[in-house]
Amino acid sequence: MITSTPPTQEHRALVWLWSTSTLFPELLDQFPPDILSEEGRQWLTCMREFPTTPLGSLSASEQEGRTYFRTQLLAHLAKEAAKAQKNGSLDRVYRAVELLDTFTTSVSLPPVVAYDVAIPQIRSVIPTGIEPIDQQIRGLAVGELGIIFLPPGRGKTQMLINFTDTALLLGKDVLYLTIADQSKDELIPRIDTCILGTPCPSDATADVLLERHRRASQQRTGRLWVADYTDRDCDIQDVERTIQHCASDLIIVDHADDVLPPYATDPTATRHSLRVVYLALKKLSVRYNVPIWTASPSPEASWNFRDTSISDMAEAKVGKATGAAIVLGFSGGPIAQQVPGVMYCSIAKARRWFAKRNFPLRYDHEVCRIW
Repeated sequence: MITSTPPTQEHRALVWLWSTSTLFPELLDQFPPDILSEEGRQWLTCMREFPTTPLGSLSASEQEGRTYFRTQLLAHLAKEAAKAQKNGSLDRVYRAVELLDTFTTSVSLPPVVAYDVAIPQIRSVIPTGIEPIDQQIRGLAVGELGIIFLPPGRGKTQMLINFTDTALLLGKDVLYLTIADQSKDELIPRIDTCILGTPCPSDATADVLLERHRRASQQRTGRLWVADYTDRDCDIQDVERTIQHCASDLIIVDHADDVLPPYATDPTATRHSLRVVYLALKKLSVRYNVPIWTASPSPEASWNFRDTSISDMAEAKVGKATGAAIVLGFSGGPIAQQVPGVMYCSIAKARRWFAKRNFPLRYDHEVCRIW
């Protein structure tokens, strides 16, 4: 007899388990009852005997159910490991590990929605702040990945800083992850320069840098977090943990090619696994409902083109662009026609209407501005 008590965390997790077991019925047979309370074991028995009968009207999220059972199964694994040290048998340990893996990664309901009840959403866009670009693509929407590419030293970080400043000016919160190139001590003065619109003296003292930073931070209502991974490894799990730590309206990853791929230990697979990194960033943008901008290098020779395309991106070209909503390439134009302070933007990929695929922009490296 199941008593009528207020729903507990265990109760809600079991409701999620029941809903999941309709697609994965083997879960109930594998489930170890000794990780549950007495009432929980009664619920489990009821679920096994009446698998098509809902256990109450309470609902529970997938995250809540997974988190609860993952915690309980970790404790269960520790107990089985302690027993194995005494009896020398690892069979129950292996089963506990397999079940933990199932609840951590394997069990997932398919992302299906009925067309007739689906509710179309209005795209919430954060503009880049660079008018010629925004006239074509409006900006990047929540749940979208955007990629820019330029040759080394031609302004990738400068472009991302401009996107950041626009969001801050609009009162948006921004998380800026610098992965391998510029530490926060190099990056923050450049952001200050962009906000202030005045060059930073080459011989600036610590007091001058601090005063510029104070004035710049007072001019923006949005909040900026800078995550510096230049002195350590950074994989996609590190990126996600940082996103969870700093709830933001816009994520900048500078740049994704330096995020360690999941196959980094295999030198024959590293190049191709960049596609996995970019697809993972796309999934993060959907999961956390934010736009994510990142940058990728292109060959030095591509600066001398008027038009650029996805094929001009470094390694794993098309694969990296697979999940992106927008891909923008930048170049200086043919050598004989290059003008100082002018670059060209090519819309290499866009999932929306635009009128011009290639158009000029102005830039000034001294004040870190593009317009």
